[in-house]
Amino acid sequence: MPGQLIINPRRAGVSLRIVVVGGGLAGTAAAFALQRAGHSVTVLERTDGTVRSHGGIRSPPNMTRILNHWGLAPALAKVAVKCHEFKFHQADGELLGLVQLHEDFLRDLMADFIFIQHGDLHELLLGLATREGVEFRYDAAVTAVDSGNVSVTLACGERLHADLVVGADGPASLVRTEVVGEELGGVRDGHMSVTFAIPTALMRDDADLAPLTQDGNWWVWLGPSMMFHGTLVAGGKEFSVIIGMQGVPPEMLAQYAESWDATYPLEQFGIDFSVFDIRVQKLVELAKRGTPTVHVRRPLLESSVCDRARIAIIGEAAHPLVPAGQHNAGLMIEDAETLGGLFARIQSRAQIPRILAAYEEIRQPRANYAQAWELRKRAMMTSPPGPEQKKRDAGLRSMMAYNDWAQMDETGFRAMWGDEMEMFSYFSTEVVDDWWTKWGALLARHTDPDAQSSGKLEVPLSPTVQVSVSNGRRSAYVY
Repeated sequence: MPGQLIINPRRAGVSLRIVVVGGGLAGTAAAFALQRAGHSVTVLERTDGTVRSHGGIRSPPNMTRILNHWGLAPALAKVAVKCHEFKFHQADGELLGLVQLHEDFLRDLMADFIFIQHGDLHELLLGLATREGVEFRYDAAVTAVDSGNVSVTLACGERLHADLVVGADGPASLVRTEVVGEELGGVRDGHMSVTFAIPTALMRDDADLAPLTQDGNWWVWLGPSMMFHGTLVAGGKEFSVIIGMQGVPPEMLAQYAESWDATYPLEQFGIDFSVFDIRVQKLVELAKRGTPTVHVRRPLLESSVCDRARIAIIGEAAHPLVPAGQHNAGLMIEDAETLGGLFARIQSRAQIPRILAAYEEIRQPRANYAQAWELRKRAMMTSPPGPEQKKRDAGLRSMMAYNDWAQMDETGFRAMWGDEMEMFSYFSTEVVDDWWTKWGALLARHTDPDAQSSGKLEVPLSPTVQVSVSNGRRSAYVY
């Protein structure tokens, strides 16, 4: 995999006691990054920690770069599947668009676009965190969070005090309520995702399905108000499928939760698979059941840090994206790397508010942009029949003209990748380094008592990361 980086972590000048609420991907990644930075981290997970999802995760370059930076490239080579092409089809199987991920493109981005099973990624992150010394406590449901004395209370009545509490407890976050000051409601906006996975051993003897098991393509079928897409995961042992829908009736949405806890027969979702390619129909027949989750659209947060600047929320507690989107996991990993990078530089407990202010300045614009990006992409890919759907299909067809990388010019590059580059080119490690180069000395001076007490650092922030994308023949395109 391109872009394997050397780990050279900084260590904080003071070791903080940090409690992370939630032991999923976001919480485990953040715990590792903070422990590696020199702190003492305890993760509180409400479940027994044994359940592992077979759902597939897309890891674009912005996510894969960080995983490589954490030393996971060799492990990813064993369990992840490298993506070579995006293949878009109409529901009936007609090819609409083909996007190739050329080696020069990925080399300039310093990372691959890969597919990985949720459970495999969780295991890799858990291994990192455990080896680093993170303490995990399971069956430890948190019932209350107090920013006044920086503590959490467990269902058993035990109270844990800390220097910092990090909420990584998902879209229905309890910790978020303490940060925002009220329970943040939302509306079920008609978007729903259903996931399932099929052992590829069941597919290889079928002439229609066998090609799906032989490469790292992202296979996409676009139907009316729905997209059906699948990828290889688990080192090619499973084919993971996501069905994304919009315009789902409220009475159907009311039956399902904002979680991935239960499975149901696929026929229960009322999808007419008869209009789809025979490959889709056969995959559905093999799967039989799927795991649904609904999208609850909430207001974008103005802050992910509490007023006393001792509690922060990350991952989907702070920025819940459309379920099973492209950057859900990537945003969590970016959050973790940013937290770890900033708190690796802390020299005294008095700096916690300023460090959290820096975290918020860096992450809030990125998270808000990603939420809008994912919703826009899902709406486009699940367009109902009509003008927007025709415009989308025409755009996908036109992209096939730009697949000759040797002849790619700036116009072609922007047509194919302009919308994605804002997401792909972001590297949290460099963003933190850039921020610290500009403002770290100011933060360390402690010259503004008002800023220290409020947790707000009154400095402008516009970190930029420039990623050069070239084919080796012409000037780089800089975004």
